[in-house]
Amino acid sequence: MRLLVVYGPTAVGKTKLLETLLVEFRNRVPALGTLEVISADSMQVYRGLDIGTAKPAPELRARIPHHLIDIRNPDERYDVAAFVTEATRTATAIRSRGSTPVVSGGTAYYIKHLLLGLPEAPAADPQVRELIRNRAQSTDPAQLHNELRAVDPESAARINVNDTYRVTRALEVFEQSGRPLSSYARNRTGEVATEAILVRLIRDRSELRDRIGERVR
Repeated sequence: MRLLVVYGPTAVGKTKLLETLLVEFRNRVPALGTLEVISADSMQVYRGLDIGTAKPAPELRARIPHHLIDIRNPDERYDVAAFVTEATRTATAIRSRGSTPVVSGGTAYYIKHLLLGLPEAPAADPQVRELIRNRAQSTDPAQLHNELRAVDPESAARINVNDTYRVTRALEVFEQSGRPLSSYARNRTGEVATEAILVRLIRDRSELRDRIGERVR
């Protein structure tokens, strides 16, 4: 096993599973070494945002090394490309120590691109992005989605009309390059995902709400 991925929504029980896995690995499969966690959370990367992002407790982080937590200030940019680059480098370093990397988090967008690779689309242009964001703020989401459908019907078909972030990103790529986002291939050469086991945790929505409410209290 080269990579274990544990994912699911907030309060589903990812941290508890990691604690259980730590004991199981040590007792049953010592050849796999200890576990080291790569956080796949778009908010836990920021220093100071501890309570609202439900970062793992210091006691757990002392027993199980966690990476990609508290690595940016709140005013610094962090995106999926930075995550894929840093997670890949971290996983390689973990394996070199004889340990097992475990990607754990609720940002499915990050996990998806870590496993499948990043699109070969151009990086964001701040000026183009700002223009499209301004247009999005003054336009009905359906109208913005219709703009995307006119230039990139394939992307429009898979992006929800209310997913303004991804709609604007697809429009941004088209305006920068003159090509639809869907025409760019994914880079699947990333070594990190050559072998991966995915574990998806689920609970009933009402149970999740209760667990989140208890966490807030």
